[in-house]
Amino acid sequence: MSTITSLFKNIKNKKAKRAGRGISANLGKTAGRGTKGQKSRTGSGRKISAWFEGGQTPVFRKLAKKRGFKRTGDKPITIVTDRINKNYKDGEVVSVTTLIEKKILRSSEKSSQVKIVKRQELKVKVTFDGVKTSASIK
Repeated sequence: MSTITSLFKNIKNKKAKRAGRGISANLGKTAGRGTKGQKSRTGSGRKISAWFEGGQTPVFRKLAKKRGFKRTGDKPITIVTDRINKNYKDGEVVSVTTLIEKKILRSSEKSSQVKIVKRQELKVKVTFDGVKTSASIK
C-alpha cells in the first residue's frame, strides 16, 4: 500500500443531504422548513433580520431612552496614603514618573491626573510634584 492511500484510509467523504428534491429524497416537499409561516417562504434568510420580532414592538423600542451624557476620563486616579507610606522613604518626591517607576501606576496612565487621598497618617516626609492632594493631607 502506498503512503498516500494510507494517509486517507480512515477519512469518509459523506455527501450533504440535498433538500427539496422530491418526496422520495427524504427532504422533499417542505424541505425541512415546516409548513407555513414567514421562515418557510423562499428568500426568508435575507428578509428577516436577527432583531425582528414578527411584527410585535421590538424590545429596543419598549425600553426607555437613556437621557443625558456622562463624562469619562475627567476623574483623577486616586492613590491612598497607605501606598505612599509603604513605597516611599523620607525626602523622596512623589510625582507621576516616580509612581510609574515604583509600579503604583501603569505607564499607560502617564498622561492622566493623579490625586493622593488620606486613609491613614503620612508617616513618611515626602514632597508632592505635579500631583493633586486632598485637603486633609496638607
